[in-house]
Amino acid sequence: MIRARCGVVRQTRWFTLRLSAIAATVCLGCGQSACSAADDGLVGYWRFDSPAQSITDRSGHGHVAHVSGGKVVVDGGKRVLALDGRQQITVPSSRELDLCAGFSIAMKIKIDDLAQGHTILFKDGQYVLRINWPEEGSQLSFFPRAGGRWEPRVTADPPAPGTWTHLVATWDGHQSMLWVNGIPVAGVHAGKPPATSDAPLVIASSSPHGSGIRGAIEYLKIYRKKLSSKEILAEVFGLGDAHPSRSATTDFDFSRADSLANWTAQADASISRRGHQLVIHTKTPNSRAVNNRLGANIDKRDWLSLRMSVDKGSQARVLFVTTKGAGYLPLQTVADRKPHSYLIECWTQPGWGGELLALGLIPSDAAGSTAHIERLQLSEEPPFTDVRVERIFTDSTLARAGRPERIMVRLSSMTGAAGGLTATLSPPQGVMLKTPASQALPGLTYHDETELAWTVEAERPLTGTFSVAIRGARIAEPVSATETLTFQADLRLPKAEYVPVPVPAKSKYTLWTHYCPLWKTGTHMGWKLIEPWPEREPVLGWYNEGSPEVADWHIKYMLEHGISGIIYCWYRTNLNGPVKQQLGHAIHDGLLKARYLPMIRFGIMWENGCGQGVGSADDLMHNLLPFWIDNYFSNPSYARIGGKPVLYVWVPSNLRSQLGGSPNVRKALDAMRAECRRRGLGGLYLVGCVQHESAAELKAVAAEGWDASSAYCNNWKIPSQVTHVGHDYCAPFEGFVGQQESLWKFKRRLHALPDITTAMMGWDSRPWKETPFFWSDNTAQKFRDLCLRAKASMDSAPADDPVGKTLIFCCWDEFGEGHYIEPTRGKGFSYLDVIRDVFCEGSHGPADIVPADVGLPAVDSWYAAVRESAYVRPKKSLHAHAWQGEALALWKPMMGLGHVEVRDGVLRATSINADPAFVSPPLELRANRFTELVVEMRSRAPSGPVQLFWTTMTEPATSEPASVSAPTLADGRWHHYVLPVATNPHWGGCITSLRFDPATIKDAAIEIKSVRLE
Repeated sequence: MIRARCGVVRQTRWFTLRLSAIAATVCLGCGQSACSAADDGLVGYWRFDSPAQSITDRSGHGHVAHVSGGKVVVDGGKRVLALDGRQQITVPSSRELDLCAGFSIAMKIKIDDLAQGHTILFKDGQYVLRINWPEEGSQLSFFPRAGGRWEPRVTADPPAPGTWTHLVATWDGHQSMLWVNGIPVAGVHAGKPPATSDAPLVIASSSPHGSGIRGAIEYLKIYRKKLSSKEILAEVFGLGDAHPSRSATTDFDFSRADSLANWTAQADASISRRGHQLVIHTKTPNSRAVNNRLGANIDKRDWLSLRMSVDKGSQARVLFVTTKGAGYLPLQTVADRKPHSYLIECWTQPGWGGELLALGLIPSDAAGSTAHIERLQLSEEPPFTDVRVERIFTDSTLARAGRPERIMVRLSSMTGAAGGLTATLSPPQGVMLKTPASQALPGLTYHDETELAWTVEAERPLTGTFSVAIRGARIAEPVSATETLTFQADLRLPKAEYVPVPVPAKSKYTLWTHYCPLWKTGTHMGWKLIEPWPEREPVLGWYNEGSPEVADWHIKYMLEHGISGIIYCWYRTNLNGPVKQQLGHAIHDGLLKARYLPMIRFGIMWENGCGQGVGSADDLMHNLLPFWIDNYFSNPSYARIGGKPVLYVWVPSNLRSQLGGSPNVRKALDAMRAECRRRGLGGLYLVGCVQHESAAELKAVAAEGWDASSAYCNNWKIPSQVTHVGHDYCAPFEGFVGQQESLWKFKRRLHALPDITTAMMGWDSRPWKETPFFWSDNTAQKFRDLCLRAKASMDSAPADDPVGKTLIFCCWDEFGEGHYIEPTRGKGFSYLDVIRDVFCEGSHGPADIVPADVGLPAVDSWYAAVRESAYVRPKKSLHAHAWQGEALALWKPMMGLGHVEVRDGVLRATSINADPAFVSPPLELRANRFTELVVEMRSRAPSGPVQLFWTTMTEPATSEPASVSAPTLADGRWHHYVLPVATNPHWGGCITSLRFDPATIKDAAIEIKSVRLE
């Protein structure tokens, strides 16, 4: 389903983790009053270290805090105010304490109890900082009331109960951020600040947004400016620049006797020198060693190397403060107590450069760890070659025994590899090598990728482990990787003329699957972001969705594994007029023209979260509903419950707000049913999605008269123990299995209305870069456990429950978000085979096959032809910064573009909607080397301004704040349009992609002669 690409993330629970290195910004406007610039923006500062009932405002602005309840105690050597949940702490209203576009909150607080929602800070009509209610996950959330609305909030993980938490919340008019112990989470919430408010500031006390807090509070500061990352991290980690005597060293060799001279322990760490090593013992995940007496120029010192052993955790962090900013460098570690060499490319982080003022090392994200550090060094060139094995996979999407197959190994070089590197493949027993086991690597340049291939043949069907080892003189330590691959039996079937007729499996359960129609080039990002994840390639290949043949293969796979219905995500693009939709190709061009359509049932889920909803009840009844009836509900293959067509709605609360409240929703639902009865359909069965344990929402949906609840994407709570993988973090999938079962039981126990059980095979949105968290170690066996629990839940449903035996899987094909049951190269048919085994009569059905097994051509031939056309011929370069002539073909259509080609040295296209966009090839460019992007373009008719978006390693999702625009001339002449990227504070670090929007209207003729960064 589309979410992050249109500004909404799972309604909105998770945002992309990123580190802003934007300098302190001035206020852009504050409603009815100007922002105060006194005291560097500090307008309120209260330390709760006195038993007095009136706490002085140390900012000098006279905003006295009134305290009733609580008790001053000593905690960690500091006097703080202990909270029992019944206290009242308020500050009288002041315009200086109102929200403005350049606003920050900083505080240190300890929260002992997450049993309910809690107010951390609240000013009515202005902003809320709170702990969400348990049914929402108990996360920390910050709501600036911008543009007259509270949502979207920015949300971070729940705080650890009973431990001190440093919080910073900022808003700059476009982006809201929440920093928790120095770790930032960001979200987009643009709009005008609210008008001034007479409401008092409520601190850690009961309010409409939650109860009072049990725990303690040390201090609170409010600024009328956006704090920079440098200011935030300097306070959190004590990385300030207070020391006059500084060292210019950037090579910390702990074998020297004086090597600990300027290093200090912080956050309950202890440090010592043992032999030739610095030893750090940690008590918390933030325990660290810090050197804040530095003064070295690092403009050309791009590499940080570290030699370290550690016994716990999955990630270390290197903290830095420079004259240009501050940040942290995450480093995935191996916790095996053995020394390893690690390498970080520092320049990719915003704020790196100028003078290095302070450096810190958090050796582990696990409390109670011990790390031994031999050396930490900054250098202009990498001290060793860093080659990594990215993927091991079979060349064919369904490998067969008894015939030659190719094992592919994808390698990358972070540094550029010297010669003399060798790769060796070790196959499992029962697999013969048909080519030499070892082969020399080709010359790898900086951040280069290559693929190696070995021909093998499996003697029999098997699942085994393949190992690859890389050896060479400049590799710091051996590089190796393993992957388990499966070889199926060679069926030797006769040639077929078309997709073989499905043989449906029999089941007493009604099994459906959600379907997300994203896989047609030019309608969405399509396969572009999935291709780097070859294990997610469907066994059908990179097919072109919207083909009847593809639909028939899908129908065959579904029916033969017990799935009898498909619920398609359905998107509207307009309001208050004849219906226009996007991404309808899978239904209209594929399914409805499929030969085997009569054998299966299909339905739609109105995606009214990212797609459009309704403008009014008239719009619903006179535009939307007739379209659905004519195109879908009247089709004899449309899904029904109790003889009535089924309509899923993704966000019932949006319909509530669009129609003016629950009573109007109930009237509208009744009117829809009546109209369907009038049209001879017997009524309408309405399913509202509720994906979390919210009694309030389920009761509201029941009161509105929905027939049943269900879900698309079951929400989850992030476990307390996670493993870091680069910038992301994960936990084993079995934790999600238990949480899904908990949601089913909650709905069944509440019994607000019937529920169609939803089973979700995982979540790993790294291709989309939608959330930093993912569920890892997903296997067919763990999925079997989920299915068995779902079966037990359905078996316990009351006999009169109309959907008690109905289960929907989420999702058939969401390869970007990482929840899919469609057969793929990495998982084969394993998920579908589990479904057949658990829910169907008899454990075996027809053999699982792909087109090649019956002599049919691959259904990805259309897409393969596009990839091999002139449009993608030029060789990609991660470091290219100018494109003209045939190189323009590297800019691909991201969305809203048709008739794309490079002809006569000009990139040409036509916009097929009002939001067309090109996307650059993957990049790795130093932002500080460029100040503007210049596009040579011709417009023959008014087509609106052009706009450029970009992503970076630390801001991997496009957003409106990270963009610049320029007007265009519609005179039919070539013009150079200059987009001043360096004027935007988000332009920094490593640029990873560019997105260029050439028009804002449909049917615009687009001609581009060159694109270049200068």
